[in-house]
Amino acid sequence: MKVVALISGGKDSCYNMMQCVAAGHTIVALANLRPAQHTDELDSYMYQTVGHQAIDLYAEAMGLPLYRRTIKGSSLDTGKEYCEREGDEVEDLYQLLKLVKEKESVEAVSVGAILSDYQRVRVENVCSRLQLQPLAYLWRRDQESLLCEMISCGVHALLIKVAAFGLDPEKHLGKSLAEMEPHLKQLSQKYGVHICGEGGEYETFTTDCPLFKKKIVIDAMETVIHSADAFAPVGYLRFTQMHTQDKGQGPTASPLPLRACPCQSAIDKMTEEAEYADKTRAIQEEFTSNDDLTCQRGHGPTPAHSSRSSAGYQWISGISGARGEEQGEEESIGIRAQTERAFKTLQDELQKGSWEMKNIVLVHLYVRDMADFKELNAVYVSHFASGPPARVCVEAPLPKGRLLQMDCLLHAWARPPSEGRFQCREAMHVQSLSHWAPANIGPYSQAVRVDEAVFCAGQIALVPCSMQLVAGGAALQAQLCFGHVAHVLEAMSSSLRLRHALQAHCYVTQHGHIPTVRATWQRMLTQAEEDCYGEPEVHCGPLVVVVVPTLPRGAAVELHVMAVQDDHTERTYSQTSAQLPGAILSCELVQASDGQFATLSLAVSTPSSAKGSADPGVVLEAVGSTLADSLKKLERPLTPLCCRGFIKLGAAVSQQLATGLEECLQRYLGQESPAVVLVPVRDLPDRGVLHLSCWLSV
Repeated sequence: MKVVALISGGKDSCYNMMQCVAAGHTIVALANLRPAQHTDELDSYMYQTVGHQAIDLYAEAMGLPLYRRTIKGSSLDTGKEYCEREGDEVEDLYQLLKLVKEKESVEAVSVGAILSDYQRVRVENVCSRLQLQPLAYLWRRDQESLLCEMISCGVHALLIKVAAFGLDPEKHLGKSLAEMEPHLKQLSQKYGVHICGEGGEYETFTTDCPLFKKKIVIDAMETVIHSADAFAPVGYLRFTQMHTQDKGQGPTASPLPLRACPCQSAIDKMTEEAEYADKTRAIQEEFTSNDDLTCQRGHGPTPAHSSRSSAGYQWISGISGARGEEQGEEESIGIRAQTERAFKTLQDELQKGSWEMKNIVLVHLYVRDMADFKELNAVYVSHFASGPPARVCVEAPLPKGRLLQMDCLLHAWARPPSEGRFQCREAMHVQSLSHWAPANIGPYSQAVRVDEAVFCAGQIALVPCSMQLVAGGAALQAQLCFGHVAHVLEAMSSSLRLRHALQAHCYVTQHGHIPTVRATWQRMLTQAEEDCYGEPEVHCGPLVVVVVPTLPRGAAVELHVMAVQDDHTERTYSQTSAQLPGAILSCELVQASDGQFATLSLAVSTPSSAKGSADPGVVLEAVGSTLADSLKKLERPLTPLCCRGFIKLGAAVSQQLATGLEECLQRYLGQESPAVVLVPVRDLPDRGVLHLSCWLSV
């Protein structure tokens, strides 16, 4: 892509340009926002302005056009999300990039953000409005290794501002990164200073890098002490004279001296083990079915609601665009019309409960044909603005005529926070290409956090920097997408790990992938436990694996997780099993240590050794009584919000169980009955015919 690089003069914006070139993009222009005349530094949350006197030399150093604009606005909208606002300094960036796009026909923007959600959100807002792709290859990289990488790859930068304990304007201003690296490491270890300066501890100016045709020479400068604080004095350099100088040799045509792509390095580490796992699983019998993978014909599902929990959660199920009994007529209206009809149904249901679209935290979206996704998504995107809900999307063999099916988790606090406590809801919607995790360029967030609970989007094995599906089998895809979920959890809270997952659903496209993803999941949890040597056994929620026809992008594996930031070593866990005529019923219950959430997994299987066939009525009674008994075991009463029933097609007993499930739950649980979501699937593990996965909340 043709790229404009946002430059501040600092090391990060410069090194991200190098990453863009290494990824195959072309830098065609530079852009910079500067302070008003006679001003060295602005009180800005967005822009580095120290060293702006030398920015004009970048055009000469790189042989590229430089576009500059004076910052006229100020920091008006300082919230976690940004909305267009006249007079805000972000609108100066919009006008600058709008001009560059018109003049240079750029397609993407290079951004040097490492850790600042504030800056990332605002750049992404501007890029979205201008239909530009942000490229933030440094996003959430390990700062110590990143600093070392910058230095070793030829980024020559000077400290031009210091503002942290342990950094002295008289001693450290003007020193190079290479000279300062040992001291910065020491400050990071002792005092928690961000080694790359992400906490505002210091700022830099780059005088040379492998992309420069000429280097920048600072001939004269003066030190300005902004604050003579005894513990953390603040000072910066004002450049008064500078020039560019030809390098000893011309610009090299050889590749940039960059280390291997971080994405590819991580994949390479996984590949050998994954290839072995895929080969060992290949001998297993492939699942095949000649059954018509559709449920019985009939009316579309009826919207259903769970009770609203005391913490303010409610689940809505049964949202569909299919209404009529004549399914041919339903199919003829097409996916766009059914999607619009489904959202009209959803909005009607929200209105009944005094909810709004902004209250939606998580959406499960099942489509009958993944080929319809693009057209469906065009409607979906029109209903969500900034901070959209997380989303899970898979293909399922829905009844003929029903092209999509949705269910949603809603949340709004029922009461103000008690004294000394805070309420937190935030969405992580990273749209920039990076090496961290796949960008969510579409209308859904990687995760939404509500206080201690984190609701993730489904993840498939996309290579983050290219957004292409990784070339490899199920074992490699499982490792990569499980790793993406781990990165998202850690980004939502630095202490969150994969083992904090309370409920996990893994969708695969072949029966032979089931043992592969189970082994990968267990191995990653075991590794996490080994990192916390000496801790008691961890009870992560059970991994529910189901086989579906197709996943987005043709992926073999998709993982969806709901996690709770609790003391996972103190979770309450129980497991029961019951032998029924012709069937086995297995139940696992895990409650978070704070008692506020729980997950219940109930599987019905028909073992080959069973004598006779299972009686659906007997099985349903056992299911109902087991769920009711499990609720009594909870250390704290919880509201069942959702009961997701994965139904194996082709088995007569599974269809009969599905037909009677909702009535059974209402009979045993009464008003506490959850919203029921029936999902037809191709297969379940261990000769399963029905797997219920329930989410409960205080």
